[in-house]
Amino acid sequence: MPNVEIWDAYDSNGNKLCYDLYRDEAYLIPNGVYHIVVEIYTVTKDKEILITQRHSKKTHPLKWEITGGSILKGETPEKGALRELKEETGILAQESDLRFVYSCIIEGTPSIYYCYLIVIDKDNTRVELQDDETVDYRYIAYDEFKQFIQTEEYVDTERNRFNIYEEQFDNIIYSI
Repeated sequence: MPNVEIWDAYDSNGNKLCYDLYRDEAYLIPNGVYHIVVEIYTVTKDKEILITQRHSKKTHPLKWEITGGSILKGETPEKGALRELKEETGILAQESDLRFVYSCIIEGTPSIYYCYLIVIDKDNTRVELQDDETVDYRYIAYDEFKQFIQTEEYVDTERNRFNIYEEQFDNIIYSI
């Protein structure tokens, strides 16, 4: 049997409900029930953002994005963020490295988004891409990133959330 991704079910306040959700059945998630998705902005000390290019066989093929994904059953958002960061980029971090940016529910989605930012030393960090997930990566200066994210080359749903919370990102990144 293939490896089935299992998620905890949550209410709109982030309280766990007493049943599981299954990635392959995400379309069956009832209204008012959610799973948690984490996003991690990896930022260098020089205010560059690490972006990765999605695999051609995934949704949003070959579009650029930051690191993220659904947390698994039993994970906290922080543990899920660290796992996703390691899986997709090979970067190891600690919970204390995560800076919380926002959490939100976007109307029409069964997801609660938790967004974090991590600061790395690019010269001492090796990026290792995940097979079948990402095909390329690059660092882009934050001011250029703010322009690039508005293009069709970038995943639109991430763009929409960034645009809502751009001021929070500015406050954190410009203070690095």
